[in-house]
Amino acid sequence: MEHEPEPERPEDRRDLGRPRPTWSLIVLPAVWLVLGALGGVAIISVVRSDDPPAASAEVSKGASAEPTATKKPKAQRSEKSEPTAKATKKPKPKPTTEPTVEPTATRSIAVGVYNQVGIGGLAARVAGQARGAGWNVAAVSDWRGSVPQDTVYFPAGQQAEAALLGQDLGIVRLMPATANMSSSSLTVVLASPR
Repeated sequence: MEHEPEPERPEDRRDLGRPRPTWSLIVLPAVWLVLGALGGVAIISVVRSDDPPAASAEVSKGASAEPTATKKPKAQRSEKSEPTAKATKKPKPKPTTEPTVEPTATRSIAVGVYNQVGIGGLAARVAGQARGAGWNVAAVSDWRGSVPQDTVYFPAGQQAEAALLGQDLGIVRLMPATANMSSSSLTVVLASPR
C-alpha cells in the first residue's frame, strides 16, 4: 500500500532560507523618528524667526524688502506673543547741557565707631582704619542692639559722607540715623568680626 502524502497546511510551510522582515520593524520607525525631529526643528525655527524663510530668500536675490501678505506686521500680532527685545528697551535719556553737580563728600564730619559683636578691640581697630583714612573719630565704644550687618548710619544731609566712610572701611550698608544716634556725626555699628 502506497502512502499518500498529506496535503500541506499553511502553518507547516517554512521558508528557512529567506530572511525575516525584522529590518523593517527597526528601520521604518527610525526613519519616522528622524523625519519627525527634523520637521519639529523646522517648525520651531519658523515660529521663532521674525522673517519667514521665503521672504529672506527674496531679499537676498535683490527683491523688494516689503513684507509678504502672509506675515503680520508687529503691531498686529496677538498680545499673547512674547515681547521682543526692541519692545522692552526704554529710550535713553537725552543728555542735558547743564552738568550735574554731585555734592562733594569730605572727611570733616565726626565719626563714632561701636562694637556690637563683643570682640575685644574690634571697635578700636576699625577706628584706627578710619583715622588712617583721614576721619575724625570722636567715639569708640560698645553697642547694645541688633543691627544685622556692619552699617554706617548718617544724619540728614550727610549721605555722601556716609558713602565715603563706607568705602574707606569696606561697609556697604548705609542707613539714616535713628532717634538714639547722633544727629551731627556718622555712626558705625560693627555687627561682624571683620
